[in-house]
Formats: sequence, C-alpha cells, structure tokens
Amino acid sequence: MYFFLLAYPLLGAGIKFIDAAFDEKTFSKKLAMIIAPLLGVLWAYTMFIDSVSATILLAVVVGVFVTGKIDNYAHLIGMLSIFGILLLVGVELLFIPLAFLILAGITDELGNDRIDKKKNLLDESRFSHRFAILFFEHRWTLKVAILIMAFIGVVPFYFFIAMILFDYAYISIRICSDIKQDNSSTHFLKKALATIGVFNK
Repeated sequence: MYFFLLAYPLLGAGIKFIDAAFDEKTFSKKLAMIIAPLLGVLWAYTMFIDSVSATILLAVVVGVFVTGKIDNYAHLIGMLSIFGILLLVGVELLFIPLAFLILAGITDELGNDRIDKKKNLLDESRFSHRFAILFFEHRWTLKVAILIMAFIGVVPFYFFIAMILFDYAYISIRICSDIKQDNSSTHFLKKALATIGVFNK
C-alpha cells in the first residue's frame, strides 16, 4: 500500500514536469528527457507488481493517448519505455474495470480540454459552472470511478487515495510552473521597460 501512495504522486508530478518543460517552457527540456524513461520504468514497475494498479495506470495512458496528449518526444519515450518493459515481463489486468476506467479517463481529458477552451465563457458565480470547472480541471471522473469500484469491493480503497495524490502532485507542479512563468513575464516586462528608460533615472 505505502509503495503506491509514494509512487503515484511521483508519477503525477513527473508527467506535469514534462508537460511544463515542453508546453510552457518553464523547466529544462534536457532534464525532462532524462526523467521520461525513468518515469516509464517506475510506471511499468507499478503496473507489473499489482493488477489493480496495472488497470488504473493503463486506463490513464490510454486516456491521454486517445485524446492526443502524447504530444512531445519525452512523453513518447516514456510511453515506449512502459510498453517495452511490459511486453518483456507481462502484466495482469482486470478487463471489465479497465473498460470502465478508460471511459472515465477519456471523459476527464475531453472535459478538461473543453473547460480550458470555454473557461472565459463560464460564469464562476454560478454553482454549476464552478462545479464543472473544478471537476474537470482536477479530473475527478476517474477518481469517482475508482471510488465506486472501491465501494463495491473491486479495488482497495487506498488506490482512490493514491489517485488523489497523483492528481494533486500534478497540480502542484502546474502551480510551480505558473509561478515561474509569471515571474519570467514580470522580469521580461521590467527588462523591456528598463531598456526604454522607464526605470532609469
């Protein structure tokens, strides 16, 4: 149990670090390329040792792949590392839960994309809009699906906790990236203003 509670947030943080390095350019791409295969090894091992974990993590991979989120070399290297290792060592899956979780994962990714595109049109003073933003920004569909399966005894409850840790580690790195981006923008603005003499006496 404790291994999964540690491994899942590392996986979530690693994915967002790679995203931020390539999409927002707030972290080192070279470091992201080093992290990617290591993340793939951890991901594959975390699938290999437990069929429930394998089912959940494969659903995550399929969800991001189907919705086009494997969009840089580092993520591709990580995904190839995962499947390369699993082809060698094999993995046990729960096939009916897998279908349910893949559907939930795809719903999360599509909902997250839609919220990103329509967020400026949503009224956060309305409960339904605020709920939709929080639900899909934090990708709760998959977590709710895991919680349902935990209640009916298909998966241990600690995997629900592990997925919460996964997502909030991801969000924590996103916040760090946003702060770094904001600081870079402020520094750039100050530098530009200094160049034209605004800060020069």
